[in-house]
Amino acid sequence: MKLIKPAAAILTAAVIGAQLFACGKSDSSSGSYDYSKGLDSNGYFKGVKAAELVTLPQYKGIDIDSSVLVADDAAVQEQVDGVLSKYSSHEQIKDRAVEDGDTINIDYVGSIDGVEFSGGSTGGMGTTVTIGVTNYIDDFLEQLIGHTPGENFDIEVTFPEDYGKDDLNGKDAIFNVTINYIEGELITAELTDEIAADYGFDSVDAMLQDIRDWLIANQKFQVFVGLLEQATCSDIPETVLNYVIGYDLEQYSYYAAMYGVTVEELLIQQMGYESKQAYIDANMEYYVTNATQYLAAQAIAELEGLTVSAADLEEAGYTEFIEDYGEPYLKQYLLFQEVIPDFIVENGNVK
Repeated sequence: MKLIKPAAAILTAAVIGAQLFACGKSDSSSGSYDYSKGLDSNGYFKGVKAAELVTLPQYKGIDIDSSVLVADDAAVQEQVDGVLSKYSSHEQIKDRAVEDGDTINIDYVGSIDGVEFSGGSTGGMGTTVTIGVTNYIDDFLEQLIGHTPGENFDIEVTFPEDYGKDDLNGKDAIFNVTINYIEGELITAELTDEIAADYGFDSVDAMLQDIRDWLIANQKFQVFVGLLEQATCSDIPETVLNYVIGYDLEQYSYYAAMYGVTVEELLIQQMGYESKQAYIDANMEYYVTNATQYLAAQAIAELEGLTVSAADLEEAGYTEFIEDYGEPYLKQYLLFQEVIPDFIVENGNVK
């Protein structure tokens, strides 16, 4: 399975879809949304003949720069750096006193009149702050200067009168602080077979090749996107428009659940819209553009007889996502993200 799924700006809903199953079930999904609703067994929109609705630009025999088929070394390194950032760490300095401007890791427990208050503790998990940069109340961080990692001590602060919490506004508080360490130079990890194995690869070379393949696939995808942007549509079926709108609204379900509200309440209370319909109306131009690009992509697939089989899904490593997203959705995704872009390039004039 690929290390990173393409996430370029295509049919915007499809991109979100890419992110949904790139690393497993997305937090932005409610878990009940039917991603395959309205799609047939090929991943096409049911009952829609896109080729009859869309005017396509020339998509075969177009000039394509040969750089599309080459993965830039700097781009490869950028992806590697992103992986290594998870394995890199800062030197932990414990043999000198804290100075102004230092980044330090601390734990603390806050109390007022001897009683700990909610939200006033790190819970022993540690938090990293930078003196003079991180925003804490009063002179909390400045009082750490001169203390040494390993020390445990109390500092006193006063909450602002307008802090925003009735039980804290204007109150004097004591924080019992432990300085864990001063953050030193970043120690960058090196890409090893062990790290590659964490991502399912047999070796560093296999992982690097997968990154190159992904970059090239993404570059092909950008060529495809450029063509879709030139397409026009005489009539957008209501089913397709509703699909795009429903998909967009679904992305807010996680956040709505987090706040304990409905999606409509979230749009009203957190985003300032008068209603869900007001949000939809405000974004209609985006929906129409997105739906047009969906239809343009399907039109090319129809005209060229391009489809995705169950075997193709298995080869691409998508079968584990079928239960959550359904075969039709996954077929549409693979068709739009890889199959059609490959067809465009293979039938292009590479210079």
